[in-house]
Amino acid sequence: MTWLLKLYPPRWRQRYGREFHDLIAPQRFSVVTVLDIIGGAIDAWTRPQSHLAAETAAHPEGGTTMLARMMRLRCAGHGEKPTIVDSVKGAGIILGGTLLAVLAATWMRRRGVDSIFSDTLLHSGWLFAFVLSMPYTSLKGWPRLTQAIFMGILLVLVALLTAGGTWISR
Repeated sequence: MTWLLKLYPPRWRQRYGREFHDLIAPQRFSVVTVLDIIGGAIDAWTRPQSHLAAETAAHPEGGTTMLARMMRLRCAGHGEKPTIVDSVKGAGIILGGTLLAVLAATWMRRRGVDSIFSDTLLHSGWLFAFVLSMPYTSLKGWPRLTQAIFMGILLVLVALLTAGGTWISR
Protein backbone atom coordinates (compact mmCIF):
# COMPACT_ATOMS: atom_id res chain seq x y z
CA MET A 1 0.00 0.00 0.00
CA THR A 2 3.00 2.28 0.15
CA TRP A 3 2.39 3.15 -3.52
CA LEU A 4 -0.51 5.32 -2.28
CA LEU A 5 2.13 7.74 -1.00
CA LYS A 6 2.25 9.04 -4.60
CA LEU A 7 -1.15 10.65 -3.96
CA TYR A 8 0.52 13.18 -1.64
CA PRO A 9 2.03 16.50 -2.79
CA PRO A 10 5.74 16.31 -3.73
CA ARG A 11 6.89 18.65 -0.93
CA TRP A 12 4.90 16.63 1.61
CA ARG A 13 6.44 13.39 0.34
CA GLN A 14 9.89 14.93 0.54
CA ARG A 15 9.39 15.96 4.17
CA TYR A 16 7.30 13.07 5.55
CA GLY A 17 7.63 10.32 2.94
CA ARG A 18 10.12 8.14 4.82
CA GLU A 19 8.18 8.34 8.10
CA PHE A 20 4.93 7.68 6.28
CA HIS A 21 6.44 4.69 4.45
CA ASP A 22 7.66 3.26 7.76
CA LEU A 23 4.19 3.77 9.24
CA ILE A 24 2.24 2.19 6.38
CA ALA A 25 4.61 -0.61 5.31
CA PRO A 26 3.68 -3.04 8.13
CA GLN A 27 -0.07 -2.39 7.73
CA ARG A 28 -2.21 -5.11 6.19
CA PHE A 29 -4.40 -4.09 3.27
CA SER A 30 -7.85 -2.95 4.36
CA VAL A 31 -10.49 -0.54 3.14
CA VAL A 32 -10.09 1.54 6.32
CA THR A 33 -6.36 1.92 5.68
CA VAL A 34 -6.93 2.94 2.06
CA LEU A 35 -9.57 5.47 3.17
CA ASP A 36 -7.15 6.84 5.76
CA ILE A 37 -4.38 7.24 3.21
CA ILE A 38 -6.61 8.83 0.57
CA GLY A 39 -8.19 11.13 3.15
CA GLY A 40 -4.73 12.16 4.31
CA ALA A 41 -3.70 12.89 0.72
CA ILE A 42 -6.74 15.09 0.15
CA ASP A 43 -6.01 16.86 3.43
CA ALA A 44 -2.36 17.35 2.44
CA TRP A 45 -3.38 18.95 -0.87
CA THR A 46 -6.11 21.18 0.60
CA ARG A 47 -4.41 22.39 3.79
CA PRO A 48 -0.90 23.69 4.22
CA GLN A 49 1.08 21.14 6.18
CA SER A 50 3.23 23.64 8.04
CA HIS A 51 1.23 22.80 11.16
CA LEU A 52 2.70 19.29 11.08
CA ALA A 53 6.25 20.58 11.49
CA ALA A 54 5.20 22.79 14.43
CA GLU A 55 3.33 19.89 16.05
CA THR A 56 6.29 17.55 15.60
CA ALA A 57 8.61 20.05 17.29
CA ALA A 58 6.12 20.50 20.16
CA HIS A 59 5.91 16.76 20.88
CA PRO A 60 9.15 14.98 21.75
CA GLU A 61 7.94 11.47 20.90
CA GLY A 62 8.29 12.34 17.17
CA GLY A 63 8.69 9.63 14.58
CA THR A 64 5.92 7.73 12.88
CA THR A 65 3.73 7.67 16.00
CA MET A 66 3.48 11.46 16.03
CA LEU A 67 2.85 11.58 12.28
CA ALA A 68 0.04 9.00 12.62
CA ARG A 69 -1.53 10.98 15.46
CA MET A 70 -1.38 14.29 13.59
CA MET A 71 -2.82 12.73 10.45
CA ARG A 72 -5.54 10.96 12.44
CA LEU A 73 -4.71 7.62 10.82
CA ARG A 74 -7.07 5.07 12.30
CA CYS A 75 -5.09 2.27 10.70
CA ALA A 76 -2.22 3.21 13.02
CA GLY A 77 -4.38 3.40 16.15
CA HIS A 78 -5.11 7.14 16.09
CA GLY A 79 -7.98 9.33 14.96
CA GLU A 80 -11.59 9.60 15.92
CA LYS A 81 -13.60 6.43 16.09
CA PRO A 82 -17.33 6.47 15.42
CA THR A 83 -19.51 6.36 18.52
CA ILE A 84 -22.75 4.42 18.74
CA VAL A 85 -24.62 7.66 18.06
CA ASP A 86 -22.51 8.24 14.94
CA SER A 87 -23.20 4.70 13.77
CA VAL A 88 -26.94 5.19 14.27
CA LYS A 89 -26.81 8.46 12.31
CA GLY A 90 -24.88 6.77 9.50
CA ALA A 91 -27.31 3.85 9.43
CA GLY A 92 -30.24 6.31 9.42
CA ILE A 93 -28.80 8.09 6.40
CA ILE A 94 -28.27 4.80 4.58
CA LEU A 95 -31.75 3.51 5.39
CA GLY A 96 -33.42 6.86 4.67
CA GLY A 97 -31.55 7.29 1.39
CA THR A 98 -32.38 3.76 0.33
CA LEU A 99 -36.05 4.34 1.13
CA LEU A 100 -36.01 7.56 -0.92
CA ALA A 101 -34.44 5.68 -3.84
CA VAL A 102 -37.11 2.98 -3.65
CA LEU A 103 -39.89 5.59 -3.51
CA ALA A 104 -38.37 7.49 -6.45
CA ALA A 105 -38.01 4.28 -8.48
CA THR A 106 -41.61 3.33 -7.71
CA TRP A 107 -42.78 6.80 -8.77
CA MET A 108 -40.74 6.50 -11.99
CA ARG A 109 -42.35 3.16 -12.82
CA ARG A 110 -45.84 4.54 -12.26
CA ARG A 111 -45.04 7.49 -14.53
CA GLY A 112 -43.98 5.12 -17.30
CA VAL A 113 -40.28 5.93 -17.23
CA ASP A 114 -38.18 3.27 -18.92
CA SER A 115 -37.75 0.43 -16.41
CA ILE A 116 -33.99 0.32 -16.93
CA PHE A 117 -33.70 3.69 -15.15
CA SER A 118 -35.94 2.78 -12.23
CA ASP A 119 -34.16 -0.56 -11.85
CA THR A 120 -30.81 1.22 -11.84
CA LEU A 121 -32.02 3.55 -9.12
CA LEU A 122 -33.32 0.59 -7.10
CA HIS A 123 -29.99 -1.20 -7.31
CA SER A 124 -27.64 1.72 -6.74
CA GLY A 125 -29.60 4.17 -4.57
CA TRP A 126 -28.24 2.66 -1.37
CA LEU A 127 -24.68 3.28 -2.55
CA PHE A 128 -25.27 7.03 -2.87
CA ALA A 129 -26.74 7.00 0.65
CA PHE A 130 -23.75 5.03 1.91
CA VAL A 131 -21.34 7.66 0.58
CA LEU A 132 -23.42 10.41 2.23
CA SER A 133 -23.19 8.57 5.57
CA MET A 134 -19.38 8.57 5.58
CA PRO A 135 -18.87 11.75 7.71
CA TYR A 136 -20.32 9.79 10.62
CA THR A 137 -18.32 6.62 10.03
CA SER A 138 -15.29 6.24 7.76
CA LEU A 139 -14.48 9.95 7.44
CA LYS A 140 -15.18 10.96 11.03
CA GLY A 141 -12.63 13.44 12.32
CA TRP A 142 -11.41 14.62 8.93
CA PRO A 143 -11.82 18.32 8.05
CA ARG A 144 -15.10 19.19 6.31
CA LEU A 145 -13.35 20.17 3.07
CA THR A 146 -11.54 16.84 2.95
CA GLN A 147 -14.82 15.02 3.57
CA ALA A 148 -16.59 17.03 0.86
CA ILE A 149 -13.89 16.36 -1.74
CA PHE A 150 -13.66 12.67 -0.86
CA MET A 151 -17.44 12.21 -0.95
CA GLY A 152 -17.80 14.31 -4.11
CA ILE A 153 -15.28 12.17 -5.96
CA LEU A 154 -16.99 8.98 -4.78
CA LEU A 155 -20.46 10.28 -5.73
CA VAL A 156 -19.24 11.20 -9.21
CA LEU A 157 -17.64 7.76 -9.62
CA VAL A 158 -20.82 6.00 -8.48
CA ALA A 159 -22.90 8.17 -10.82
CA LEU A 160 -20.58 7.45 -13.76
CA LEU A 161 -20.55 3.71 -13.07
CA THR A 162 -24.32 3.68 -12.68
CA ALA A 163 -24.85 5.68 -15.87
CA GLY A 164 -22.36 3.49 -17.71
CA GLY A 165 -24.10 0.35 -16.55
CA THR A 166 -27.46 1.73 -17.62
CA TRP A 167 -26.08 2.73 -21.00
CA ILE A 168 -24.57 -0.72 -21.54
CA SER A 169 -27.85 -2.39 -20.54
CA ARG A 170 -29.81 -0.38 -23.08
